[in-house]
Formats: sequence, C-alpha cells, structure tokens
Amino acid sequence: MVDRVDELIISALSQNSKQDVFEIWDYLKGFNYDLAEEEIESRITKLEEDEIIKGYTIKVDVKKIPHRVVRVDLVTFRTSQALPKRLVGLKKYLNDAPFVLFSGRTRGGYDWITVKSFLSNEMADEENDIYRNLFGDIIQTYEVYDFVPQTEASIYALTYTEDEYKKFLKEWAPPFIGS
Repeated sequence: MVDRVDELIISALSQNSKQDVFEIWDYLKGFNYDLAEEEIESRITKLEEDEIIKGYTIKVDVKKIPHRVVRVDLVTFRTSQALPKRLVGLKKYLNDAPFVLFSGRTRGGYDWITVKSFLSNEMADEENDIYRNLFGDIIQTYEVYDFVPQTEASIYALTYTEDEYKKFLKEWAPPFIGS
C-alpha cells in the first residue's frame, strides 16, 4: 500500500530519477516528513520490488534536440458490433507505436484522443494515412491538429501529490485559499 510519504518519494523521483537519498530527504523535509535516509532507501526498494516504480528514465531539453511535430488525433467511432474486437487492434497499434505520447478512451464529444510526436510533417502525414486505412472501418470522425507545446512534457504531472498541489496553490493564489 502506497502512503503519502511514498507518493512524495515517487513524485520527487519523477522530477529527477538520479537524485540521491539526501536530496529526497531534503525534499520530504519541505513537507514536514523527517525520515532516516535508510528508511527512504528501504521505501524506494519496496516500491521497486512491488513494481510501483518499474524503471527510471530521462528528461530531455526539447529545445536542444531537433524539432518534433506534435499531433493530436480526435476520433469518434461508428456504432458497430465489431467495434470491441477492432479496439483491441487499435490499442495494440497505439501501445506499440514509438511515436505515441498518450492515447486513451474519453468521455464527452470524442471517443478517443491520441497525442503523437513525429520527426517531420511528412512522417506525421504518412502515419495519418496509414492509421485511417487500418482503422477507417470503425472511425466515424477523425480530426487532427498540430499542437505547439508551451511547456515541456512532464511525467511529474502524473505523479504529484495532494500536498504538492496545495503547496503550489498556496504560493500562487494566496488571497483565494484559506490557511
């Protein structure tokens, strides 16, 4: 079971997976948790053994690598008895694709949203044609938009804690939040 301290450790590691235990200890101190470094190491080991932490990755400064074309696909599906079976293939395609950042089922006006990253407009256009050919039988509407990110992509957005949320709001919106 993951508790608030584990959540903060995961959050800290998602910001920088190479930081040492002392840096994590210092981070936890900022949220009024004072654990021994051995306890932090033990918790990280347990999170790894329980496969809550499945691996470590890097954060890249996208301004220093070649420009990427980010495309957002918005899809609604046709009503069909074959849809559940075809969605299995769609999910496999999107899971296996090296260019997919996020993809998933939605509630609202669209049935599926996918965010993709390509090395060029030509690659993005080619993949759009292939995608429509492969899954056109289940697609009712298919809208594609180029997206120009104004912030860097961050896994941290998926791992922040309630404590971090409140701390952020306290810094940015003091007149609106009670103590």
